Amino acid sequence: MENLHKGHRERLRQSYIENGPDGMHEHQLLELLLTYAIPRRDTNPIAHRLLDKSAFGSLWEVLSAGPKELMAVEGIGESAAVLLSLVGAMGRRAKAKGMAAQKKRLNTPDAAMRYCKSLPFNDTNESMYMVCLDKNYRILHAQLLGTGTPGEVTVYPRAVVECAVRYGAQNIIICHNHPSGDLRPSVDDCETTAKIINAVSAIGIGFSDHVIVGGENAFSMFRESGLNVKAEESTARAAEGKE
Repeated sequence: MENLHKGHRERLRQSYIENGPDGMHEHQLLELLLTYAIPRRDTNPIAHRLLDKSAFGSLWEVLSAGPKELMAVEGIGESAAVLLSLVGAMGRRAKAKGMAAQKKRLNTPDAAMRYCKSLPFNDTNESMYMVCLDKNYRILHAQLLGTGTPGEVTVYPRAVVECAVRYGAQNIIICHNHPSGDLRPSVDDCETTAKIINAVSAIGIGFSDHVIVGGENAFSMFRESGLNVKAEESTARAAEGKE
């Protein structure tokens, strides 16, 4: 049986080498990855269990999960859980860094949401990032401001102002995640947004958006929640401060 599994694992590796990820199904990619943490067992049924709708339902959700969540699935031990979580976190971080290095312009809600979804969020607790932009809305720096509980994260406007000044931002985007997947902004989200808008506009910095991320989806508070007026007021105050 061991020789049978070994032959199958070798075929998976060769398929990846010859065809790349686009030439393989999701369960095959996951099965291959698991062989590096579970070398002496058949990883095919484990891969299918992870992708089952009763567990995570998709490769994205598997690689976005934390080690403890992954270990709740039969067949996933600590080593496999850490490997899966680590691969997902590294991919998200590399993508975010790559976009920043390319000086991507986040001048629309769609562009902002795409970038924010690539940030390496904590999978079980809320975290907040701040994206510093230049006058043309190109990325200067993305900074983790804090991590809280599964239901909230507290960030003070002073920390936002200090970060903006440190990196020479002329516009900023705030972004945080909802681990539950519910993208609706809470009352606290709206109040925090208003406080940050007031703080940064007072020193001539524009506030572009507050994006909420949940799983593979994102929500632009300025586009969807009627906060455009505040955004325009912030931009106007920032422009006045630069004159």
